[in-house]
Amino acid sequence: MHLSPFQAIRPKPQNMKMWLNRQIDNYDPKIHDINDFMSLIKPDTNNSSHIRKRLDTYLRNAVLKKDPEPSLYFLQIETTLGALTGFIGCAHTDYLINGTVKPHEHVEKNRVMRFKKFLQDSKLNTEPVVICHKDNNQLSEVRSQILHTMPMAEFDRNEATYKLWRIDHPIMIKRVNKLLQDIDCAYIADGHHRCFSSLVYAKEKASKNHFLAYIVPENQLKISSFCRMFTDLNEMRADHFLAALYTHFTVDRIDKYAAPTKANEFTLYIWGSWYRLRHTDRNSSTALERIPSQIIYDKIAKPLLNIRDLQRDKRIQYHHYNNPMTEIKNAVDRKEFVFGIQHYDISFEDIKTVISTSKLLPPKSTHIEPKPLNGMLIFDFLSQ
Repeated sequence: MHLSPFQAIRPKPQNMKMWLNRQIDNYDPKIHDINDFMSLIKPDTNNSSHIRKRLDTYLRNAVLKKDPEPSLYFLQIETTLGALTGFIGCAHTDYLINGTVKPHEHVEKNRVMRFKKFLQDSKLNTEPVVICHKDNNQLSEVRSQILHTMPMAEFDRNEATYKLWRIDHPIMIKRVNKLLQDIDCAYIADGHHRCFSSLVYAKEKASKNHFLAYIVPENQLKISSFCRMFTDLNEMRADHFLAALYTHFTVDRIDKYAAPTKANEFTLYIWGSWYRLRHTDRNSSTALERIPSQIIYDKIAKPLLNIRDLQRDKRIQYHHYNNPMTEIKNAVDRKEFVFGIQHYDISFEDIKTVISTSKLLPPKSTHIEPKPLNGMLIFDFLSQ
């Protein structure tokens, strides 16, 4: 692999926390008097063509600055779960074509095209795709050396500490890329749709053939799951639905919530009660068929609920809950959903096994933590 340095557009270090404090998940369009990343992209307007005008204004008013020299960047995100460290730069879209960078989940075409339109209108990449690789001692040593120096910026947000370094010396950039060169196989950990939107954009505009990437060791990733939440039972009664589950599962009603402890275990909430499901089929011969999210599709969503399009069917939704016991129960009790299922976290080794068979996992099979913040470093295609 190779990471191309770029001239990042970013806030001054002392303003980094304020610039990034609001993200999509806590954006309030009624707040207008803050110069931050959300005020730059204004996601509620759905009009990415005006972003460059606001960007030019922010640059003129020194709300943002562009680094004078092309650089790589090093980011550490530290949480209670551990630390994620890696290099940020621009990766070539050819890596998706030649298999150097491999996806593990299906993407939805309309969503890819929406992201592509953002790139086309704004000419900006604002959030790096997280790409992971098998670690090696030499890269680990370089990361350790950087961590012992003073970061360019440091701030806390939502119980996470972010530290950012700028790597602008040509010798250091060359050293990092010499070590990255040994990586001939890497995986998209987070950002499939953004990654493929860059590929589509590059096919239409050959000169725009890079995307922002955060290259991290796979052993530092923390993988959890999305809960599958369903809005109806396909005209079945709840007791008939539970009876139908016995075809492929043992079904036990449990007194209180208990998280799945194995790949073939599932926790289901329906009709005011918790149930433990254990997948009993012995004919699941392929690696993909043993993946928990695939089991839910093959044995529940498709045959019982007639859900065939996991991306577009509105009867299934995906939610990452920090407290599944409370949040699944509350959502079902409020009648937002008829039932919810939590599956066991999928290991990265299992993901790689599936990929090695040229298969992809169902959408939202994994929730990766921690993640870089949107807008920390902005890649301007016009400076490419």
